[in-house]
Amino acid sequence: MFNKTPVLPDHPKHATRDMSLALHAFTATGVLVGMAALVAVLDGSARLAIIWLLVAQLIDGIDGPLARRLLPEEATTKFDGYVLDLVIDFVTCVLVPAAFLWEFNMVNHDRSGMIAVAALLMFSCLWFSRTDQQDSESWFHGFPASWNMVVPTLWLLNSSHSVTLVVVAILSILTMTNVQFAHPVRVVQWRVWNMAAISIWVVGVLFGTIWSPNIPALLIALIFVGPSMVAAATVARHIEVTRNVQLFRQR
Repeated sequence: MFNKTPVLPDHPKHATRDMSLALHAFTATGVLVGMAALVAVLDGSARLAIIWLLVAQLIDGIDGPLARRLLPEEATTKFDGYVLDLVIDFVTCVLVPAAFLWEFNMVNHDRSGMIAVAALLMFSCLWFSRTDQQDSESWFHGFPASWNMVVPTLWLLNSSHSVTLVVVAILSILTMTNVQFAHPVRVVQWRVWNMAAISIWVVGVLFGTIWSPNIPALLIALIFVGPSMVAAATVARHIEVTRNVQLFRQR
């Protein structure tokens, strides 16, 4: 009477769970890539660090769409993919770029440089803890601490200490505002242009890194495309939102 047939879990749900765990594991490889980038920074290899940061960005760019395409909404595990993304993004988007900024003397090793790095880290921590990071249309509130794009760009453009300090100061302050920045994949408005601009930027940074320090003018122009498009979309969105608010108040 003890030889009862064991109850097996529902196969489709079990398969979905396994797929969910596999995708979480794929996402988690981003922290390994982030560690490789940090080691490259500490070893004094700026170019290798940038390559690793691009790989981390590639992983971050495809894991979300894979999850939305392959997993149904009811697919759950005890691991939270959103929190996992935040943990890895803080390493690759904030911690490694902050070390890069300091290690490669992009800021002076004095009080001004220490304040710049401290501001980058502290304001980024605050942004990552925001409960209103995105609106219903996937626009970020405040600069989304994407230092993995900013710092390599400034390094490849050989920006001066003063320019770097100004950029870090402005973007750090913007993290605490409600100025909206586009998510390059999820925001429908100008998605094609944003995706094209980011793709061109990645190509420019990749080949600029390979060619550095003697970067051809064409690659420098490509490197400018991504940040320029982000800035243009941000300004256009701010004008649009401001105009809509004014129209609403006039009613």
